[in-house]
Amino acid sequence: MIKRDPAHGFVRQIFTAITAVIAIHLVLSPTQLLAANPVEHDHIRTQMSGETGPVVVLIPGMSTPAEVWSDTVEALEPDHRLLVVEVRGFDGERGTANEQPGLVDGVIADLARDLDARQLTADAVVGHSFGGLLALKFGLSHPDRVKQLMVIDALPFAGLEFGPDATAESVAPRADRIRATITAQAEAMRAAGRTGVESAPANGMSINPEIATRVTNWSMKSEPLATAQAAFELISTDLREEISRVTMPVTVLYAAGDEPAKSAEQYSRNYAALAGADLVPVENSAHFIMLDRPDAFQTELKEMLGESD
Repeated sequence: MIKRDPAHGFVRQIFTAITAVIAIHLVLSPTQLLAANPVEHDHIRTQMSGETGPVVVLIPGMSTPAEVWSDTVEALEPDHRLLVVEVRGFDGERGTANEQPGLVDGVIADLARDLDARQLTADAVVGHSFGGLLALKFGLSHPDRVKQLMVIDALPFAGLEFGPDATAESVAPRADRIRATITAQAEAMRAAGRTGVESAPANGMSINPEIATRVTNWSMKSEPLATAQAAFELISTDLREEISRVTMPVTVLYAAGDEPAKSAEQYSRNYAALAGADLVPVENSAHFIMLDRPDAFQTELKEMLGESD
């Protein structure tokens, strides 16, 4: 059975970044996914792969580069047009607009401009973790630019990890302290990211030690000031009621864990305002479902797009 930490995956990533002080040398391979002619905006850069088929936008999670979607792109590129988003700073870039307030709204606005410039409507916007919050916000802000949403292992209010009665207002001071803590430790975190880890155990991020190591290094390499701002905005954003205004179909994949009934209740309760949401538990997976269970993720995505066998 998969043991999950009481803290949800996308919150645990924040604390992984804060506490990462590692002395084992690792040469990190450069990200190749956005190497060929990416389009740059203030908050994101994008890369289109594939020439035919449905348009699928892929948004990574907290402190995660575009590289997380490499396997997905390789598998789906022959029959899909895949617009991969990279949140600037999550790849280690310094001095971006994402180090200032307005990260979430900036990403949403940049993605809308990008789709407009390409004269495209997304058949699906897929977001993992923090990217799931971004996907929901995009669907709320630009319902004319996306037909369906897929949220991967994310709740509409991350602040609930601090207590069942939490509100955006009650967690705001804690979110601010987390932002301040990450900011204060920025130099130490950058040094740790340059060093990296050689191995990491299977954990709440992945059931596979190799994937867990990759995720840990991504988190450590992310620019701390961008992580700090993203963490603040993630924790202090509550969409539980607002998602009632989402007009397009939504599929939510979540890791079932070792207490599937409890996970099901949590997701059902938190997405209660989103009538008709398809809540899909995924077994034998931790937080990075598309890496732990690419078969399940890709099957659900194709089914959502009307491509099931």
